[in-house]
Amino acid sequence: MRCATRTALLIVCLCLAAISAPALTVQSGLAPYQVVQCDGEGKAALSLAGGSDAAGTIQARLVGVQKEVLPWTDLAKTPGGAWSGSLAGAPVGGPYRVELRLKDDAGKTLEQTAVAEVLVGDVWVLAGQSNMQGVGNRVNVEEPHPQVHTFAMNYEWRLAQEPLHTLAESPDAVHANFKTDEDRQKAISDWRDGHKGAGLGMAFAKEMVKRTGRPVGLIASAHGGTSMAQWDPALRDKGGDSLYGSMCKQVLAAGGKKVRGVLWYQGESDANKDGQPVYREKMKQLVAAMRDDSGIADLPFYYVQIGRFTGKADSFPTWNAIQADELALEADLAPGALTPAVDLSLNDGIHAGTAGLKTLGYRLACLAEHDLFGGKTLRGPRLEKVEIAGTPYGGQVRVKFNSVNGALTSAGRLSGFSLSEGPDGPDMPCIFNQEIDPNDPTVAIVWFDKLPDNAQLWYGRGLNPYCNLSDQANMAAPVMGPIPVK
Repeated sequence: MRCATRTALLIVCLCLAAISAPALTVQSGLAPYQVVQCDGEGKAALSLAGGSDAAGTIQARLVGVQKEVLPWTDLAKTPGGAWSGSLAGAPVGGPYRVELRLKDDAGKTLEQTAVAEVLVGDVWVLAGQSNMQGVGNRVNVEEPHPQVHTFAMNYEWRLAQEPLHTLAESPDAVHANFKTDEDRQKAISDWRDGHKGAGLGMAFAKEMVKRTGRPVGLIASAHGGTSMAQWDPALRDKGGDSLYGSMCKQVLAAGGKKVRGVLWYQGESDANKDGQPVYREKMKQLVAAMRDDSGIADLPFYYVQIGRFTGKADSFPTWNAIQADELALEADLAPGALTPAVDLSLNDGIHAGTAGLKTLGYRLACLAEHDLFGGKTLRGPRLEKVEIAGTPYGGQVRVKFNSVNGALTSAGRLSGFSLSEGPDGPDMPCIFNQEIDPNDPTVAIVWFDKLPDNAQLWYGRGLNPYCNLSDQANMAAPVMGPIPVK
């Protein structure tokens, strides 16, 4: 009986001790699975804020896999209540465990806590419409990688896995506006259990980890079917009621304005008589606003030229015009670059297929590595000049490219070029062959029997062309034209 009584008293004492223990909490600044953007020297300051029930000194240390990376360091002194501090010098890598403790003036540890699975590396924003959101078939998708995390649409960091974007879990009305939580949860479940949702973000991030050895964080902020008018940065102050405002909120919540760059895939919704004439200027305004709002004047911006579409035939003039705008924007939006999608597979009438999305992720990583880390892969074939040559076997339009990795290539017989009479005329049936010059692998030869008047050269003309020109690094030639042939 006495034993039982002593046991009961001990349990009560332990419970009282637990209740009265001076709780140490981390409430903001750093969260589990967060990727913190490093600086130019590969270091980051890990900012934390929280609360404490007792007075004392808050200390922190950084622990990696089975070793201490940064020793115990004083973060802040607190009389009890709110506290904040920063642990400087965290090197690129992880996963890390940030351990914290509260010590009184006698040096006694009163309370401890920790934030786990923290990475230090590069953070990228994913923005645009459905091809960035990811509508690829969820077949043979990229598997999760321990060095790739995502800041999901519910404003929480987690291990990245497909689908990266789940619109229904966003608290922002621009992405999801449900009458009941039951409706929201059903929409989340339906999307996650569905057959669509693969995107390019995972492939990009894993390729960057492979090439640079740096962890990657992805901020998922794209939304399908959206136009440049909906992405207007002038709507910033609407916050979660606008796409641009919601994206800015996400970037701030993910860890402040520090990001490595932006990946963008959009333009399909502006391929119409109203959207196309102002598309180029709106894109310049968008990127300028992103750089201004982030405080990073040279914020890198990498984007995809829209690909193929099996839609209405009368859409193709503005579709090709958007593609031309996007190609011209390479010079306007530097630092950054475009990668083509016209040669890739589709999973439906307009959405890039899962295999093609993986290729786009690879291509975007090549661009980013080249510009930011001294990578050797060039951006891929870009038009240098067009010349006409006569031969005993027929006329040639010789298309010279620069920025070629090794040599031009094509899977099978080269295809994708066409000639029209005037910039608005129909394709003329005058091309009898297309090939890569065997004597100069940076030249594509378009053979013709009779050149039309006011001849214009195209590559990838129309809504659903078959194009297969790339180089030995699988960097493709972009849609281009009309180009006067003289």
